[in-house]
Amino acid sequence: MNATFSSIFSTIKQHNFLLFILSLLLAFSILSEFASFYKLENLHNQKETAAEVYNLGREDLDLTNIQFRGKNTLLRHEGNALLLFYTYDYLNNLNNKVAYQNEVTKLQNSIKRFNQAASDAYTQEELTQEEINVRQLAFEKSYHDLITQIDAMIENNYQYEILRFKIQLALSALLLLLTFLSLIWIPRKLSSVVKQFESLQAGEQNESRAASVRSTKSETAINPAYIDEESGIHNHKGFMYEASNKKTQTLGNYSAICIFAIDNLSTIETKMPSEFTQALIKKMAFMLTLYRAHNDVIGRIEHNQFAIFISRSDKASAVNDCELIRKSIEETPFKTNDGRAVKITISGGFVQKMSTQNLEEIMGKANKVLAMSIQHGGNRIAQLRDKSTALK
Repeated sequence: MNATFSSIFSTIKQHNFLLFILSLLLAFSILSEFASFYKLENLHNQKETAAEVYNLGREDLDLTNIQFRGKNTLLRHEGNALLLFYTYDYLNNLNNKVAYQNEVTKLQNSIKRFNQAASDAYTQEELTQEEINVRQLAFEKSYHDLITQIDAMIENNYQYEILRFKIQLALSALLLLLTFLSLIWIPRKLSSVVKQFESLQAGEQNESRAASVRSTKSETAINPAYIDEESGIHNHKGFMYEASNKKTQTLGNYSAICIFAIDNLSTIETKMPSEFTQALIKKMAFMLTLYRAHNDVIGRIEHNQFAIFISRSDKASAVNDCELIRKSIEETPFKTNDGRAVKITISGGFVQKMSTQNLEEIMGKANKVLAMSIQHGGNRIAQLRDKSTALK
């Protein structure tokens, strides 16, 4: 009798182990499909962004260049993100890793050529009509080359989707078959044990239902008190709330806080009409939105302080995007109602935020670094390094 029960339980253990292995393989396949979904979404986003850049036009070159710089950065980030998505696409890793990486390299090169051609086409230099036509032709060619490369990668991904579906279908069929056999064989051999398990399971299910009835979901209402009316972005409360609750979607991301201030804003407000300063505040907020990625939080935390909670794959990318914001403000022409040009610059204080650090503490450090940037003449991004401020 003991030998019989020992043999039965040994068979059950092997059966369950096989079920576990098949379930694990199916889970990895689903994770691979999840990564594939985001790859396709990434590629479609790149097509839309490229189309938006292509259709900007030369009617208002000032506005075109502001929008182009933001789209330029977005295209580069989306191209780089494909390599990260590939890490979790296990099917492609097993199938043809080198070919996929070559496709991503081709895409990144196409993006570089497209961005350069767009920069040439939307230049503010005075050009003859012939020069404009030549640059426009180069711009059109780079756009079509980029779209062709993206479409080719989408088509290749569809082929992997077919193979992935066949694998998932086979794994699901095996799981279904083993589950069906367990429903027939185990009750015949261990009917009394099964009854006890069913009784226990029924009790657990009743307890689970009772717990689910007691549980409720609370939804966070949108609070208008979190919005800065003048700029249209988060105020201090809204920024702190969103940044404190932000969960980065990519493991290993580098996160930081950068606080910006418009240089000599008090002097500008004294000399310029209120309409000019209001437009300046709105443009500053608009610039932050152009460079904001999915995981970022932006806000106007004081009258002359704008903050970005920035999350990138590495420090260099985070610092570079903050520097691009500074350069965009410096290079953007600001004009008064009577046509006078006013040069506007900003300063920034950049501090890394570790997941275990308090947000208030990091904001305080970023303010101190910002003060150092302003003391050294402004129009620069200062960052904290080894308990000292290194100006960049």
